[in-house]
Amino acid sequence: MSSGRDPRQVAKRAIILGTISLRASLDVTDDPRLPDLSQQLMPWLHDTGCDDEVDPIERELLETPIGELSDSQQMDVNWAGEAAAFFCWMLNLAGPPEPKCIADQSTLPSVLKILKPTAIDIIQRASLRDLAQIEGLSTRYVLIRSMLQESRVSSEVKDVLRRANVQKLTNVGLIATPDAQKDASEIVTQMTPEERNQAPGIYFVRVHAALWFFSNRGSYFADD
Repeated sequence: MSSGRDPRQVAKRAIILGTISLRASLDVTDDPRLPDLSQQLMPWLHDTGCDDEVDPIERELLETPIGELSDSQQMDVNWAGEAAAFFCWMLNLAGPPEPKCIADQSTLPSVLKILKPTAIDIIQRASLRDLAQIEGLSTRYVLIRSMLQESRVSSEVKDVLRRANVQKLTNVGLIATPDAQKDASEIVTQMTPEERNQAPGIYFVRVHAALWFFSNRGSYFADD
């Protein structure tokens, strides 16, 4: 069974994704100082010691000038804070993301000390909450995503999807217990139509983050 990533690596990943989330907000803010602020992001990550964890995809997002992100890049920066919030929970810096709605990303700059020298302290002092808690929430995320996918396909495909997603859990040493499946089912059942519409994006990001934590994936955006 995987013991998960090193706490400092998780802290760096949270800070990188939190920085990208801040980058997302710059494109929708009217302030003449924003181009200068945007140009500070990559140098600051380097000074904070995160440069070794920055994926080439992330580097391109952060180095693209304000207003020049493509539609797909804009989607990437908009969702970055969702994963950052999950990693903040792992690091005991925040509570768990709400199960049926997008995480509150407005607090990430202050929680993760974005563009402040004290972010180094978050990395150096990083510690993870109990591994069983991380396993439990990660398993729930994978099962919720599976159930959302199953709700959109014919009955013949449902079992195939469930087996494939349970196998993803097995591959990283996690177990889809009956209780975990029941908890996930209750969350999906309680979702409103509006919550169901945004849930696929939420759980794509959360599952990607969870499986990265338990896998030996070489880079954050590598395939599982």
